[in-house]
Order: sequence, then C-alpha cells, then structure tokens
Amino acid sequence: MKALLIDAGNSKIRVKIWPGVARGNAGSSSRDLDTGPDREGVEPLEIQAEFSTSGIVGADKGIGRVLASLREENGNPQVVLVSVVPAVTKILKVLWKDLTVVDHLCNLPFTSLVPDMASVGPDRICNVAAAMTAGLSDAVIVDAGTATTFDVLSEGVFLGGLIAPGMAFASRQLGEIAARLEPVPFVSCPLEPGKDTQSAMSGGAWHTGIGGVETVIAGLQKDRPGLVVILTGGLGHHLTAPGRILDPDWTLRGAAQLAGLT
Repeated sequence: MKALLIDAGNSKIRVKIWPGVARGNAGSSSRDLDTGPDREGVEPLEIQAEFSTSGIVGADKGIGRVLASLREENGNPQVVLVSVVPAVTKILKVLWKDLTVVDHLCNLPFTSLVPDMASVGPDRICNVAAAMTAGLSDAVIVDAGTATTFDVLSEGVFLGGLIAPGMAFASRQLGEIAARLEPVPFVSCPLEPGKDTQSAMSGGAWHTGIGGVETVIAGLQKDRPGLVVILTGGLGHHLTAPGRILDPDWTLRGAAQLAGLT
C-alpha cells in the first residue's frame, strides 16, 4: 500500500513516499527489509520534502498547505506519522482525521522488558520494529541526530536503551553559549592538539563525539557479542564500519511496519 510517511524529529521533519510495491529493498514486504550485517544500507525511499521542525511549529498553516498538496499529488494515500514533537502531532491530527500515528499503542512485533512503553519515544519504537521486520532479533540501533539513542534488541526482546546528547550538539551549544567561542562544523579531523581555538574545538567535538558513541557500542557488544549495529539519523554515516548497516530511512521503515503497510 502506497503511503505518505512523515518523520517529525527534534530538528527536522522529513516526508517520504512508501512505494507500496516491491522495489529492490525499499518495497512493501518484510523480505525487502532483510538486510544482513554484510550490507551497508538499502535503497532509499522517495523523498518529498524536508522542513525545520522549529519553523514548522510556528507556521502550522504553511505545513498544512504543503503536506495537503503532496498528498493530493500522490493520489491521496494513507498518511503515517512518527513524531517526537507533540506540537507537530497536534497540527497534523487537525489537518487529517484519518492520520495514522504510530507509537506504543500499535501492535508491536517484539516483546519488551520496559515496564512502560509509553515512556519510549515513537522513533525508538519504530527503530526496534524495523530491526525485527528485517529479521535482526539481536541488534543495537544507533540513531544519531540531535540526540543519539541506542536501543538494544536481544533474542527478539527489547531490553531498553540509552539517550545521549547528539555528537554535534554539545559543541554547537558550547559555541552558542560561551562568550568568546563560536560554533564549529562537525567534521572529521586528525587527533592532534589544535593550534587555535577553532581547531581545538573541532578536534574536541569530533573525537569526543565519535569516541563516546563507539565506546557505548563496544560496551553493549561486549556483553552481547551477537548484536548487529544498525546506524540511522542525520549523523549515522559518520559511524560506518565493516559489518554495520547504514540506513537513514530505518525509522520510516519501522513506521511502515507498525502502520500495517508491510
């Protein structure tokens, strides 16, 4: 079934099309999501639009017009929303009475040791659901964006996870708050002492950001050596390594599964 998938994150809202038919690894059957640990990602979904979350929340009429137009252009398909921003969820519920919102109330394809699944973000629930749909019952899903989340699936059971500031977040905040510092880009750089403030901040941001995430992954895998590492989110590509799966659309694939599109 073709659908308009909307991922409302802390910083961005992405709108993509779920094709509704088998198309490489981006189709609508669970087999299409079967990405083994020797694969690096799958075919991307068709992107339709991308917005700044903060800008949209302050201009709900604008998002309504754009999304209504996108839906009409694509034949008025089902609309599926995964959102961590209550204001966006409220806007879209008013816009479409037939909106499908995926969260802890959906029929989850995994069991959980978390006593209150309502406390788990819908994006994290989608990430775990996508792993199960892909046949990966032992995995750690690392969603690297404004926040970095780590969610652990062991023998088909969701154990819970960790939430940390995003790899670039601390450096950006430091540059915005400190009186004599400026924000620096989050880019790869040598591990060596910086010769000025900017290079010192760049090196610190990159190596503490990447190093911190790698330390958590290694610690989780030490206790459970069979965990497959799945990377998603805007900064996930910085963590690629042999044996890991990189898929920026992972959350939306899970949303499609929870919405009954697969």
